[in-house]
Amino acid sequence: MKTIKYYMLSIITFLLMTGFVSSYFEITKNLEIFNNIYREINTYYVDPVDPGELMHSTIDTMLKRLDPYTKYIPESEIEDFRFQTTGDYGGIGATIRKIDETVVIYEPYKDFPADKAGLKMGDGIIKINDTKIINANTEDVSELLKGSPGTIVNVEVNRGDKLMTFEITREKIHVPSVKYSSVLDGDIGYVKLRRFTKNCTQEVENSLKDLEIQTPLEGVILDLRANPGGLLNESINLANLFIPKNEVVVTTNGKNIEWKKKYITKKEPKYPEIPIIILVNGASASASEIVAGAIQDLDRGIIIGNKTFGKGLVQQSRKLNYNARLKVTVAKYYTPSGRCIQDLNQTQEYNDYLDEQKDSLTKTRDTFYTRNKRLVYDGGGIDPDIKIEPIKYPNILISLVRNNHVFKYGNEIIHDFEQCRSIDDCINVGINYENFTDYLKRNDFVFYDYRDDLIEIIEKSTQELENDSLKLDKMYSEIESLNTEIQLDKKQDLIRHKKLIEERIIGNILTRKFYDVGRIQNELNYDPYIIEAIRVLNNKEEYLKILSPE
Repeated sequence: MKTIKYYMLSIITFLLMTGFVSSYFEITKNLEIFNNIYREINTYYVDPVDPGELMHSTIDTMLKRLDPYTKYIPESEIEDFRFQTTGDYGGIGATIRKIDETVVIYEPYKDFPADKAGLKMGDGIIKINDTKIINANTEDVSELLKGSPGTIVNVEVNRGDKLMTFEITREKIHVPSVKYSSVLDGDIGYVKLRRFTKNCTQEVENSLKDLEIQTPLEGVILDLRANPGGLLNESINLANLFIPKNEVVVTTNGKNIEWKKKYITKKEPKYPEIPIIILVNGASASASEIVAGAIQDLDRGIIIGNKTFGKGLVQQSRKLNYNARLKVTVAKYYTPSGRCIQDLNQTQEYNDYLDEQKDSLTKTRDTFYTRNKRLVYDGGGIDPDIKIEPIKYPNILISLVRNNHVFKYGNEIIHDFEQCRSIDDCINVGINYENFTDYLKRNDFVFYDYRDDLIEIIEKSTQELENDSLKLDKMYSEIESLNTEIQLDKKQDLIRHKKLIEERIIGNILTRKFYDVGRIQNELNYDPYIIEAIRVLNNKEEYLKILSPE
């Protein structure tokens, strides 16, 4: 009970300090009621109750009434929270995934302990130190692999038909924020940023400097697709690489005076004139949208891709007792033109009660203007200057990936690529597609899509004919014929989408041979976002026209 009171008092104290509730009496009254209910449940409820689990679910339910981003972080999740903000943790430097009933090494990061020790993508984990891994989830296995830098962990794996044991010395793992960088088309710098963690701006700057050593850059592509955001100050610093000193990048507005603030660039930009394109999609959020919004509003560069996620809310981490934290929404942010890009539909999906409140977010999208008087909108993410139709993957490819057949087939054929020394070598070896379809037959692969749903709907409709046997027999016969045609048509999907499926398999092989860098490097060759960005950067007249007043 003392632990619970500490949790509740910490949260209530925070709410009082921020002025969230005006009536102290209401707070103390409801806190007392809550404590009474909690005590009575633990004393008299017929079945055993886990006090911690009950409290955790209660807090989660309470916070869901606010927004999707205000969250309670218990001590058990603090390390994961720190990793999200710093990119650092103590461990072996590999991602893991559960494939069927086995937790496997999904990707060992280059030059990190797992990689240096010899672990490979696809290795099935059997034992960690003295703990056998049976029906384990990835969270439990991850905790066993993590540990203080300098400590040793022994990992036994199954690689094909071989049992292998690796002694690995854990290190402080820093996952770089820059996932990949390269010179494209001879003189265009490309940087892929995975998230806004501590010092990510320095990483981007270092990457561009390295590219400039190779060749003078005539343009920059900053890829923020699928970047969920991160640290607010890093978004300001990153924008400052391209935006002049003393420009407003973003404004925040909250209940506390400390969150009524303008964030202004403090340094002269490293790249004040170079043409820049920001790539975004529906998974670009928060800090990504701050950078894209500032670049767009100040007409510093062009945004290409799809409308962004629409997260215009700022969170702050607050300390609680017992090493827990509360990540709470403290402000809304506004781009330089004055627009808040919080997605209204997203907010209402999580909070039906907003319909009853006249919150400032519950309004239609308003119009704003960039510095060059170009029209932009609030309340729904950042709309790109050039829209690229989102890639729509066929159901068969989605099913192959979700059911891990691409991964498992990669395990089977990786030996065919042992002599490959380059990406081109792997592509020249290619994929024996007939062998892949045989693999699917051996593994009884089936997939479901809207056509199967159609059959199910028709079958349910026949229930109305249960008293008419003639019509019922005829209907079943027609359903059977239709289903036969559908299954034949679905088999043709393997032929229709052969190129896409082969690309995905090759991507898996390249990851195994050359890490994620190899896969990304190859995919850039046929990425429609990249192709369009290069085209625009090579057409300076079009580039300037897009940024001109409408």
